[in-house]
Amino acid sequence: MAMAAKSLPLSKILKLEEKAKMLGFSERLLIENASSNLTEAICSLGLGEKILVVAGKGNNGADSLAAARKLISRGFRVKVVIIKEKELNAEVLFQKSLLVRTGCPLRIITPGNTKVLKKFLKTNDCVLDGILGIGIKGRVPTFLKQVIGLINASKKIIIACDIPSGLSPEAGLVCGAAIKADYTITFLAPKRGFFLNHGPHCCGKIIVVDIGLSQSLLEKL
Repeated sequence: MAMAAKSLPLSKILKLEEKAKMLGFSERLLIENASSNLTEAICSLGLGEKILVVAGKGNNGADSLAAARKLISRGFRVKVVIIKEKELNAEVLFQKSLLVRTGCPLRIITPGNTKVLKKFLKTNDCVLDGILGIGIKGRVPTFLKQVIGLINASKKIIIACDIPSGLSPEAGLVCGAAIKADYTITFLAPKRGFFLNHGPHCCGKIIVVDIGLSQSLLEKL
């Protein structure tokens, strides 16, 4: 219950992120900072050397792709699948370009094409979920629901980046489909929804990391 007491509503999380940007921390720098701490946390778990990173179109995907690059640098054997359900944002495209230069096995999949995902899921020790973040609105689209279903059915250890994809950060409700993570490595603070409704079932063990600035420091500034 101590972790639940430290949880924050989505509005507070967004205000802290905005404060970091006002202090001069660009979106890209925050992604680099957050992904470094995400990488450290993954390394500490000792879940195996083969990791599949499944990234979406937004900043949650960018966080995961940046972590993929850093995991490769640590000696992990990483494969990446980017889910292109809609156009990828600029930060995802930037992180993708860096990964391509490392020679990382990377595939982009679109609706109706999940063969590569199924293949990669069979040959990895664990999965880093970076499909959807705290900005989720409405129900999970059909294609992403299919992807989430495949990941959950794989029986691999699943690590959620910031929040299990498909879980509402505020109410802890499943938005049509959600990742059932073994670990959730979340930024700044636990989200209120982690402890409500379906949240405890989806999050697994919760680990909090900062974004180069901690919650306590941001609150003081």
